Amino acid sequence: MEPAPARPRALHAAPAFLALGLAVLACDDPPAPAPGASTAAPASAPLEATAAPTASAAAAPAAPEARKREMPPRPVPLGSSGPIQPSAPPEQQMMAIQYTLAMVSPQPTDPLVDKAYVDAIVPKLAVAVRTADKGKTPPNPVKATKGNRKIEIDMGKGCNERTPSNLLAQRAGSSLREAYDAGVLVVSCHDSLWECHQSTRDPSDVLCHAAPRR
Repeated sequence: MEPAPARPRALHAAPAFLALGLAVLACDDPPAPAPGASTAAPASAPLEATAAPTASAAAAPAAPEARKREMPPRPVPLGSSGPIQPSAPPEQQMMAIQYTLAMVSPQPTDPLVDKAYVDAIVPKLAVAVRTADKGKTPPNPVKATKGNRKIEIDMGKGCNERTPSNLLAQRAGSSLREAYDAGVLVVSCHDSLWECHQSTRDPSDVLCHAAPRR
């Protein structure tokens, strides 16, 4: 496991751009949310979870071309999840905000939401994160947001670029492809320091940024 990036001396001093962006991402839209992530490991593999995202990861096979679409510029190249630090230039932080919003925005070619899948996977992920968490799991740690287009997983410690796909595949009996087919576009994890957004359209598309829990 690669070393965790150095924690900034003062996370509370993050630029105003990141604070504004996090407030935007926290708001649910009306129905129509810590390197490229690897695809889910086999169920027998141990769940990998560290205190901070690594700087890079091997790119997973891309989703079918039908799922590709135009996206705003990435703050880091595809194949890297960042993370975007609080000390990053404001322009890079704004790019991260715009990109993560685009990740969860549905397109006409995306499947409709299968609410039965969402209702079933949320409690399974809640059990999974309580088992895998390296810290104190917050109450009600999993919720569907953005009109059920995003599943957010809160945890005490251990969010990195592999966590969302690993929790789905290794502990909840699902996968990124199954989530996409059910209309879920992003699965994210959020601990006391980091938030990582995993696209279900493209398993290699993961973006992490500093997001200290207040």
